Order: sequence, then C-alpha cells, then structure tokens
Amino acid sequence: MPIDKNMYDENAIYRSWVDNQLKIIEPTDLNNNRGFRKPQRAALFAALCHLTSVPDRPATVVMPTGTGKTDAIFSLIIAGAFPRALIIVPSDALRSQTSEKILELKNIRDFRAIDEQTLSPKVFTMNAALTKDDLLDIALSNVVISTPNALTLTHGDQLAQLVSLVSHLIVDEAHHVAAKTWRNIKTAFKGKPCIQFTATPFREDKQTLDGRIIYNYSLKDAQEDGYFQAIEFHPVREYQFSLSDKAIANKAVALLRADLESGKDHLLMARANSISKAKKIYDLYREHNDLSPVLVYSGVNEKDKIIKRIKNRQHRIIVCVNMLGEGFDLPELKIAALHDQHCSPAVTLQFIGRLTRVNDLLGAAKFVANIANQKVDNQMAALYSESADWGIIIREVSEKKIGRELEREKFEAQFEDVEDGEKIIALNPTPKVSAVAYRVAQIDWKPFGAAEMRSKGEEVRLYSVNEDQTLVMAVTRAESPVSWANTAAISATDWHLYLAYYRKKDATLFISTSGDEGQSAAFKNLISANSEKVAGEKTFRILHNINLLKFQNVGLTRGTRDIRFTMHVGRDINSVMDDLENGAAIKSNIFGIGFQEGYKTTAGCSYKGKLWEMNSETIDYWVKWCDSVSEKINNANIDTRDILNNVIRSEKIERIWPDGLFYADWPESIYIEVEHRVTLIVNGIAYKLLDLWLGYPVRVTDRILRIPVLTKDELGAERAVGRVDITLEVDGYKIDCGDIKIIYGKERSFSEYLDDNPIKILKQDGSIILGNYRYYSPQTLNVKLPRALLSSWDWGETKINKESMGKDRDLDTVQGFTFSKIEGAYELIFNDDGAGEIADLVAINENNDHIQIDFYHCKYCSKDAKPGARVDDTYIVTGQASRSVKWLHTGEAIFRQLLDRYGTSLENGFDRILKGLPASLDLLRNKCRDLEVRIGFFIIQPAISEARITDEMLTVLGSSYMYLKNISGTELKVIVSR
Repeated sequence: MPIDKNMYDENAIYRSWVDNQLKIIEPTDLNNNRGFRKPQRAALFAALCHLTSVPDRPATVVMPTGTGKTDAIFSLIIAGAFPRALIIVPSDALRSQTSEKILELKNIRDFRAIDEQTLSPKVFTMNAALTKDDLLDIALSNVVISTPNALTLTHGDQLAQLVSLVSHLIVDEAHHVAAKTWRNIKTAFKGKPCIQFTATPFREDKQTLDGRIIYNYSLKDAQEDGYFQAIEFHPVREYQFSLSDKAIANKAVALLRADLESGKDHLLMARANSISKAKKIYDLYREHNDLSPVLVYSGVNEKDKIIKRIKNRQHRIIVCVNMLGEGFDLPELKIAALHDQHCSPAVTLQFIGRLTRVNDLLGAAKFVANIANQKVDNQMAALYSESADWGIIIREVSEKKIGRELEREKFEAQFEDVEDGEKIIALNPTPKVSAVAYRVAQIDWKPFGAAEMRSKGEEVRLYSVNEDQTLVMAVTRAESPVSWANTAAISATDWHLYLAYYRKKDATLFISTSGDEGQSAAFKNLISANSEKVAGEKTFRILHNINLLKFQNVGLTRGTRDIRFTMHVGRDINSVMDDLENGAAIKSNIFGIGFQEGYKTTAGCSYKGKLWEMNSETIDYWVKWCDSVSEKINNANIDTRDILNNVIRSEKIERIWPDGLFYADWPESIYIEVEHRVTLIVNGIAYKLLDLWLGYPVRVTDRILRIPVLTKDELGAERAVGRVDITLEVDGYKIDCGDIKIIYGKERSFSEYLDDNPIKILKQDGSIILGNYRYYSPQTLNVKLPRALLSSWDWGETKINKESMGKDRDLDTVQGFTFSKIEGAYELIFNDDGAGEIADLVAINENNDHIQIDFYHCKYCSKDAKPGARVDDTYIVTGQASRSVKWLHTGEAIFRQLLDRYGTSLENGFDRILKGLPASLDLLRNKCRDLEVRIGFFIIQPAISEARITDEMLTVLGSSYMYLKNISGTELKVIVSR
C-alpha cells in the first residue's frame, strides 16, 4: 500500500507499522504450529491484492464464524499500513469487544506476527455525534470503531471532516450492509477503499452486499481443516405443545450435567423469541438451583453485571431472548436449548458458529430442539429431522446460499471487462417485464451498434455487452422541454434503460426500453441490420396453455367509419367475446390472468408486437422470461383461435338468484398462508377461521341468498354460529353478516370485508359466482364427469349414513370403510376429519422421484336413504374437493398443517395417524423440498348409485373435475355405490 508520508513523519504508531512489517506466518513444526490459519492468510493476501489492483471497488471476504475473522481484520490494517481505518460493527457489544481486542493484539503478538517495536493502534470509539474535540482525537488516532447508529448521529461539516480523516473502511458482519442505514454510510464514504467481512454474504430481503466476493472460505473447508468443531444434535419429539419446553429443558440439563461430570467447563443457553416465553421457560430451569440459572434480555436490570458473572462462570444456565449473538465471545458456551428456533439461514449460521469455536479443553457443541411441530421455513427445516447431521446440513445451506450470490456475481461478471457494465448492475435495475420481439439472422446481429446512439436531447452514458454477446444494456440521459414553459432556459431530465437479448437458438431478438416506441425502434435499428417484427396473431400465442384465463382488458380494432378502436375492461369484456370469436373485430391488445402449470400468471400482448407480464424484475429474470416467451411465439402449431375457448366470460345476475348454487367458500384473498392468522368474532365469541366453514347456499327469496357460517360442537355435531346474506340490488349487491367482525391485522366489519373480497360460490354447471356476476368459459361449461373416472365399491353392511370414524376409529362408517379399502395402498394415512380439514383422509406414499399425496373427501348417505340418483348428494362433497385445490404446490404447508393438527388433537386424546409414524411426517416435510409433490383428488359418496347416476349429477361432479384439472392438471376420481 502507498505510504502516507505525513502520517509516517507525525504518527509513531503508523511509523512502527511501516518499519516493522507484519509477517504472515504459516504454522509449521519449526514454530510449534503457531501462526495465521489458512483462511486468515488467504484473506489477507486476497484483500491486499485487491487493494493494490482496484482499491476503489468494495470487496467482500467470506469467513465462517470461528475461523479468525477478527484477527484477520486487525492484521490487514497493520500489514496494509492503513493511515486511519474506520471499522463499522453492527452492535454496541461488538464495538466494545473489538476495541478491547485491537488494543491488545494478543493473538498476533503471541505467535510473533508482529514484534515489540510494532505498536498497538490508538483507538477512538465512536458512540455519539462527533464534536470538534472528538475530531481532534480522531486526527491523532489510527483506528475509529463505530456502529451504524452512532455514525448516523453525525451530519454536515463534522461528517465531511470524518470522511476526510478516514483512509480505509472495514465493515464487520457485512450482511447488514444492504440495510438503509448502512447504505447511507457507504454513500458518504464512497470512493474510500472498503473491505467487508462476513460469514453469510446474503440477505433474506434479496438485497446485495454491493461488494464482489474476493475470497470465500467455505464452511466445508473450515470443517475439513478443523476450524469448525463437531456439532451434536439431540432431538426431542414431543407433539403435545404443553410438554414441549419441559422435554427440551430436561434433555439440555442432562447433557450439561454429563459434560460437567466429564470435566468440561461448559455453559448452557436456553433461547426464546420473546420475554414472556423466556420467563416461562426460566421457571423450568429454576428447579436446578445448583446450576444457578439466570434470565437475561435487553431490558433486564443490571445486564452488564449479569454478563460479567456469566463470563466468570457463576451461572451455568443462561435463559435469554435473542442475546449472546454477534459480539459475544464465550467459547465455553457449548449447549443450546432451542425453545424457539431461528427461521433465517443467516442468523442460524451465525448463531451456530458461536458455539462451534475450536478449543482443546472443550467438547463438541450440542443443540437441543423439539423436532415435532417445528415451524422453521423450508431452508432450515432439514436441521430439525430425527437424525440430522448439523455439520453437513449447515454446510449445504451455506454453500447453497453463497452459491446464489456467486451465481449472481457470475451473471454480473459478464460485464466486468467493460466498466459501464458494473455501473449499470450497481444501479440494481428492475425493468418492467416486457419486450418487442424480432426475427434477426445471426449475421445481422450487431450488439455494439448502439454504443454511440445519439438523438435529439438524448445520449448514451453507460453501455455494455456481455461476454457471449447475447445481452446488451444501455443507460441514456435525455433532456426535453418542460410542458408548462416556452423556453430553453430549463428542461426536464430523464434516464432510460435499454435492454436487448438475442436468442441464438431461434434467431429472435427481444428489445425492452423505459422510453417510447420511437426510442425502442431507433435502438433496434442500430443493433440489427435487418429485422422482422413478431406481430399480429403470433403475439397472441403468449396466451397459450394458460388455463381459466380471465381477460382484464381487451382493445379491439373495428372496420367501421365511425368507430376505429374500442377498449373494454372488466365485465365489459363479456360483450365483445362474440366479436372476437366470429372475427367481427380484430384483437388490438389483450391482457389476462390465469393458471399455468398450477401457478397464477399474467400475460399481455398487442397486435403491434408488444409482449408483457405484469411485473418488474431483475435483468436476469427478464432474460429467462424472454426464453419462455420465445418458445411460444415461435411455435407455429399454436392456433390462437383455440385460446378463446378457455377465456372466462361474465354475466350479470339480476332480479333473481339462479338455481344450482351448491357450494360456498371463503374469498380467494384468504390463502393458506393467512388462514391461520384470521379470526372471526361471532356474537362476541372468537373463532379461528380454520374452525369455521360456509354451508349450503339457500335462496331465502328471489333476491336474498343466505349462507350459514358453520362449526362443530364438542360432540362433533355441525351447528350454525352466524350467516352471510347476499342481496341483489338494482345494480349491484349488498352483504349483511350481522355483527360479525374479522380480525386480520386489524378489526373490521366482516360485511365490509366481503364487499371488497366476495365469497366464491359454485354453480352446478361449472360456473363461479362472485358478487352479482357469474363467470364461465365455454370449454368448462356443463362438462360431465367422464365415466372412466367413476367407480364403485360394495359397501356391504357398512353404516353409510354415518360419516366420521372419530377418535375411536369406528370402521363401520363411510370414512372408516374408506380407510379399510385404501389401507394397503399407502405408507401413511392421516385422519384429518373436522373443522379446517384438508380432506377427510390424507393418504401419502413416497416414490423415487416424487411424494404422492391423495385427498379423500368422504360424505355420508342421509338417514334411512339408500344409494340412488339424488343430485343433492353430489353438492357438498364436490365443493369440498374443489376447495382443496388450494393446497397445490404447498407440500411443506400440507405437512406442517398435519403435524399441527396431530399435536393439537393429542391434547384431547385423539391420535389422527391411522397408519405410519409421526416421524414419517417430519421426514417427508423435509424431503418435499427436494422431491416433487403430486396431489390426487378423490370423492367418496356411497349415497350415489353408479347404475342410477344422472347426467345432472355427472355435470355437478364435472364442475369440480374441470376446475381441478384446469388448475392442477390432475383428474378427479369419484367412488360411489354399485
């Protein structure tokens, strides 16, 4: 690094660093294996090399916790002879600890990386807004240590003076960098050489650390090199929620006592997410007085004294709330009782690293958690399986997360040779997902053609082409007159992003710009010598293979003298569907929403050639979207006339509710993820939404439709607790739920909520009612269930007028008989019957390449009735099957729901697992992250006679059949009586 002559002449400490160079010593037999660890040496060499070659670019060093990151930082400051370094740390605790350690330089002195002539730095610890005296002290210091919060207290001239005094920026625990406060700080110190250190170079908010990874010491290497101590996971399995914490505490204390008896100087930490939870579990540990339990959290009295006593081993058990993390260095902390688990991979990896520091006098780190009913997200779920190897799992999670960052850098690296590429990427562009496509022969593709693009008032400021010359990015600055003044004295300034992606596979060029059509065309002409726009009917191929397609807006070109163009939105689209089908009008532009491969998607297109998705995303995503669009628009086998058959129409309901309304369900706005958090207050009583359901819609009068709100009592009998009335008005409808309130974030009238989010009602012809409109498509209307999907059982003497087997497992019921029939075909069968059920029976098999989950919806035959041809017997069970499609693509959520219901029911003596073990649910929950989950749908209704079934009944069943098939691609199977 260049020597600062003034600093050398005036500062004895700095002079000692220059005159007595730090030795990057490698441990060998000659020095009793004392020296820098491999990751420390590599990090130092990488950082010094980076600072020599490109000092103005931020860089990131990745070192797992416990591999010597702190000493690497101190050594870098001395080896690089930084005149005055600012170290930014995320917490007060880490600021104090860093300040103490850098004054000692204990480790690097002990193995003689520096000698006695090398002086420790003079340190200024910043904990408040800077004063003039502080700035004088900083001018005499070598190192400044601050938290982001302390830095934000300094503004104006004081901040400017601080920036001028600082020569280098070092960011510790750099995964905090992308937060707004950190970004503001880095903006203030822009241009200063900056090295970031972290064990986890990723954030859950998907923001980047804004610094290329120059060295990544993987967790796998740390484990193999012996810098990451062995981890033992000691699971407990307790499905009764009320006993879970006790089971964890008992296991953890037993491990602590065993370690102490074997001579290990270990401490136990019990972790909770909240103070109330911590106080609750503290009572469990207080039984062990000889281990002196203590409770500590951010607001506890005399916290510093408690921490000091912990470090002096006066307490062997520490119950804490999100404490003892970054900045807390106590190798003796070796046992963790996780009463609440971390959900974030970054936090989990940091936390685990605190307990795995290598020390010959200490044993392995031990973690205790309840693997039943655990609720961590799928990224960390594998940690909490029966035989989890935490060392392997955290390594894999770390590699996967860091791999994504490296993959992002790989994409960005395509533009490294051209400085502008890095500058564009640094802007974090998220363009609208849209494009115009052109056919361009490869010989006519000129990616560098627009580098000197110029037009009136617009010029290129940044321009970059990736390595394989398939992607062009450009940023332009454009000035234009303001609309309200006729003068050249002032103008408006706009910045535009241009993108061009050439897909060699099918010679298709995609152009996207934030500017107008003229700008887009000018850009295209500069980068392609000859081109043919993909326009007309070809663009509408983008709508292919989207099921339950609902047009949101349609623009039509008409050939009349008086009307050239009409635009239709919302329900007005219904009036022009005939014109689209019979060719009376030409499609100008269309935008729709539907389902593709089971996922909700959007697609838009115009006759002139514009293609879009209602989204803004990264450039990398835009390229992948272009790939998927290209597969459609270049497919000559797609007939756009067929697309219209699957488009949803709408029909206004007036004066009288139609017949054939047989099932009602909660609004689509309440998905699986939020159902658990929604509460309804009915007659002053709070019910979880999962414990309520909507009953059979009843037409009270021609204009009033009544839907009961149902639950089950203690004996399992169905009862109504409220109702929803929907009244048709002259032009609209009115919702009346009485005094029912909904609590979802905040409390509000349920009637008002349903005004904004209408209940979904199914009609037997396959159409759907929302509010006072009926929605349908010709392709799905009045479709009968194919006879091939209908089969029958001989029910013998089974009481088919009794549905549920209950906690006593009564096999002489519809559900019980069904279990008997399918028991041999599945590895695991779950009785999910009851309020909030997924299905009456959930049957599961694990296959080599997928997990099969089948939903069996059972319904009984009404009292004293015999199997026959009553259409009413098809209604409710058909609606239940339709409702269960919401669990598609939610394998993790399905298993979580089953485990939650299993644990809750055990409290009431109800074991819901009819076949298999609870551990299997845990294992499958983890495996479904890597294996495809396939869902099957079955209706079991012995009240229907296969021999006597009518077309009307097949149509009702067909409504569910088409609904499920369009969304999931799975066919519904129906089992009845003979």
